[in-house]
Amino acid sequence: MFLSTIEFHKDGFFGYGEKGDFKYFSFWHFLPIIILIAAIILTYIYRKKLASFKHEKFVRFILGCVILLFESGYYWRLLYVGVEDSESTTLLTNLPFQICEWTAIFAALMLFVEYKSLFDIDVFVCLTLGVVPLITPAVITNAGPLYFRYYQFFGVHILPIYAVFYMMFVKGFKYNLKTIYKPIIFLVILVIISLILNNNIKDANYLYLASETKGDSLANILPKNMYLKLLIYVCCVFFLFGVEYGIFKLSFYLANRIRNKKESTNIVEDQDNNIIGDNNGENNN
Repeated sequence: MFLSTIEFHKDGFFGYGEKGDFKYFSFWHFLPIIILIAAIILTYIYRKKLASFKHEKFVRFILGCVILLFESGYYWRLLYVGVEDSESTTLLTNLPFQICEWTAIFAALMLFVEYKSLFDIDVFVCLTLGVVPLITPAVITNAGPLYFRYYQFFGVHILPIYAVFYMMFVKGFKYNLKTIYKPIIFLVILVIISLILNNNIKDANYLYLASETKGDSLANILPKNMYLKLLIYVCCVFFLFGVEYGIFKLSFYLANRIRNKKESTNIVEDQDNNIIGDNNGENNN
């Protein structure tokens, strides 16, 4: 009954809306981010119960399958409704060579097989570059909550971030600066492939190097020259990696201080109890 009252712009739930259907910093923008933060907090609180849960492996399997469903959903949706601008865009310009697509695939495989190297890539990339699209989700300005694309976009960007924290809290995977070469190698390979595709496929815009993105994006304020834009990207990546390292370093420091303070308090309490016990013994004598 409810769906019958909805007027879709094009091709129904799996199609496209009109430009402006999704608005930045609206309720529907913040809702997925709030859900992500709440899920991370709850996972941390119940991390020990999750770790000892006899079906924990099945939980990871389901989460990994959902990530792959959202990732593949982008492509079977394109096969169903086609690309938005068929005159300037083809499936060749939508090959799976964007950062978010591979971090999603890595996140799913990481959940399936607990492969630490995939975590080492995603912990750097998802928690830095993966956050940027959540701030300015330019590619879905024509797909609000009435459209599948809205849920697919946030699912493929939010779930890999959650998977990283899940593996940290529940499986004990740790952030390590020494493994930074892994995400760098991954990004270098992706950049090389993107440059080749951008230079050989008409209207290709992999990694948003060749032209501006649709909608308002942080990438649109950068120079139009592909190689100058790439240089700025590289500087931004190392800056974000540095910020992430500082946040983790600070969080480890604060966690250790809190832990040491609790241990000191427990020692003092034990000593006080011993003194009280000795005094009671002397009084009894």
